[in-house]
Amino acid sequence: MFNSRGFTLIEVLISMVILAIGLLGLAAMQGISLRDNQDAYNYQQATLLAYEMQDRIKGNSDYWKSNIPSQNKGNECNEVSDNCTAAMLAAYDYWYWKNSVETILPVPKTGNTVEIKSSVGMNNGGCKGTYTTSLCLITRWARTNNKDTNQSSKLADTATFYLEVTP
Repeated sequence: MFNSRGFTLIEVLISMVILAIGLLGLAAMQGISLRDNQDAYNYQQATLLAYEMQDRIKGNSDYWKSNIPSQNKGNECNEVSDNCTAAMLAAYDYWYWKNSVETILPVPKTGNTVEIKSSVGMNNGGCKGTYTTSLCLITRWARTNNKDTNQSSKLADTATFYLEVTP
């Protein structure tokens, strides 16, 4: 008769190799999932910070309808000061927003982290310039995709969130 001794051992060895390849695939998917989860968290934070700035703009809408403060002004004024002008408060709000974004989100290698532009004629991202007084809040941060690997990604290294605001 035909001797089949050791045949089961080969089957077990092959199934172990297949199982190991499957587990390596699961581990790789877990790493991708963690990176994508971090990107989603950063997007959520950028959204919350932009909406907070929108509320600050609406709270000081008389100034923001006709002006965009300089980025260079700092925290010479805050919400609780009694002697703040509308311009000083707007400059503080802009500074506070930029500081919050740079503290919470990863800073991109190039470009500004935040910008406020008139959205009239901009037609970029989510800002269509619907009204003549519309402003476009732009938030940028570094994505976490493929930073530690040599793989190429279809996603950009920098993510951008646009929010159109009408003061």
